[in-house]
Amino acid sequence: MELEHIEQLITEKTKLVAVGMSSNVTGTVSDIAKITARAKEVNALVVVDAVHAVPHLTVDFKQLGCDVLLCSAYKFFGPHLGIAVIKAALFEKLPVYKLAPAPQEIPDKLETGTQNHEAIAGLIGATTFIENLGEGSTRRERLQSGMQRIAAHEQELTERIEHFLSSLPEVRLYRSPAGTPKTPTFAFTIRNINAREVTAWFAERYNMCIADGHFYASTMADKLHVNPLGGWVRIGLAPYNTLEEVRLFEQGLLAFIDEHSHK
Repeated sequence: MELEHIEQLITEKTKLVAVGMSSNVTGTVSDIAKITARAKEVNALVVVDAVHAVPHLTVDFKQLGCDVLLCSAYKFFGPHLGIAVIKAALFEKLPVYKLAPAPQEIPDKLETGTQNHEAIAGLIGATTFIENLGEGSTRRERLQSGMQRIAAHEQELTERIEHFLSSLPEVRLYRSPAGTPKTPTFAFTIRNINAREVTAWFAERYNMCIADGHFYASTMADKLHVNPLGGWVRIGLAPYNTLEEVRLFEQGLLAFIDEHSHK
């Protein structure tokens, strides 16, 4: 969203604003607080897709001011479990498409049957893992501290990878300029090379799992003309990634470019 034109984009006619908190491709983090503030001026509801943000950022639902926030535990080391955080006043009157016998009360009105208890247990384990990385006298403080520790580790590796990819003339990195908040996500293309060729190379020769494709950002991929070559190559960092892995990635990419430049 072009925030300098936010008053023209969100007007008195706007009823619902749906926005991604962080891009699944470029990692760019949106200014949700600013978007929400404008939406509330015109009494519009705000729904935030925070799937890609929650593994990297401390997300405070009340501070953001949005009405609905959606994410999934699989992004922060848990199971495939969808999470919807909804303001109680909205949730109470929110119509839900469901079978008639399903419960009417919240939060059960979103469930179609027996809850996924094993996944809920996995969610508790995932949040406990993050909490154990932090410090503090309350669970909230430990979770915030744990996320800050994750961010610091990822940022250290991010700076190295960004410098490396930006230094290669054969590589085009799709990433916002310096000063723009971003997650440690790197989408790039290599001149005249299909993205699947790159990821297959890393899998076969370096035993590294790197993804290729449009990553659900199909419209962006069309607009940036990357689909004819299989979309982007994308790497993303997590707390378990190491400096040794980054060095191996650099070694592999240099070897790939060197071999293919002689074909």
